[in-house]
Amino acid sequence: MSANQTENLLFETSPFGTIDAIVQHDGSVVYFYLNERPEDSNQPHNSQRKFGMRACWVRNLEPGPLVLNKEQMTQGNSPLMPRNDCVDADLHRMPNPDSLSIVWFEEGNGAALLEFDNTSQQQSTIAIIPPWSGIDDFFGYASNCAYESPLAWPMPENKSMQLRIDRAAEFWSTFTKESSPFVGLQQELLGAYDKSFGNQNQKQYYAIDGGKFPPRGLIRYETKSETVLLTVGMSLCPMPSVEMSVDNPADLRRIELGTKVPHGQPGVDEALVESAIRSLGTYAAYPWNNHSWLGAEHTIDWSPTQSKATLKNNETESMPTFREDPIQLLWIDT
Repeated sequence: MSANQTENLLFETSPFGTIDAIVQHDGSVVYFYLNERPEDSNQPHNSQRKFGMRACWVRNLEPGPLVLNKEQMTQGNSPLMPRNDCVDADLHRMPNPDSLSIVWFEEGNGAALLEFDNTSQQQSTIAIIPPWSGIDDFFGYASNCAYESPLAWPMPENKSMQLRIDRAAEFWSTFTKESSPFVGLQQELLGAYDKSFGNQNQKQYYAIDGGKFPPRGLIRYETKSETVLLTVGMSLCPMPSVEMSVDNPADLRRIELGTKVPHGQPGVDEALVESAIRSLGTYAAYPWNNHSWLGAEHTIDWSPTQSKATLKNNETESMPTFREDPIQLLWIDT
């Protein structure tokens, strides 16, 4: 393989379709990358795509230098890890592409690279690019990294990271051709909504996922005075980046959105409702498309009224939990 020529060992797109995982080598070194896919044009105009590209060293395929070649880094090349910074400086085995697999974090903004060893018949985590990659010159963890460096850090000593990866692998395994955890969550949410808005009121259910993962719906209730619109299924996956903003992300990372359109003029009402349905469909995917999150007192651009709207905590409706997390209902207050 000539200099600067690279070859992919693995390529996989996240379940949300926003990030590509790539494992690549140039004959000398193996790297693990997460690369943001091109922006979807169907986004609210205040969206900010900011994930970019993140790289984590995995393994040298030849003996590394005594010191890091920083010139290679400034030139955009992939430097070898200095040999003294490797757990095993003699580990130069090229990974078998068939032995590699990806486990995406449930939020979709991080991933772990796993390798299956045919000799031991064991699978191990060899690199991780977590959601906080790219902050303070940190980009990822690697099992063959001995000391903190600009290329990778050693694997965390506590077990919480591996438990998180195992939990994510278990979650993704529940999505099969025959079943999905969405079905049970959907029924729990609709049951909770019916207690507050069902009764004898008219209701109608819409799919708002455009046929893409993850499945999401919207329920519409018609009361005497207003139309109530509520998302169904946003809470299936935790929102990205909550953990970088609050100490206890489990309390805030699963949400549903709701809005109310007061009855006025029939023709105007229906146009506003249709616009609100479209906007809710967009914002239902917003956190995962933009690697961000929505919470109480956050402000959004609300197309139906061409104005700013504030997300307000629900204070009346009782909501279920999912995967031991509470689900918040946030009302769009215009």
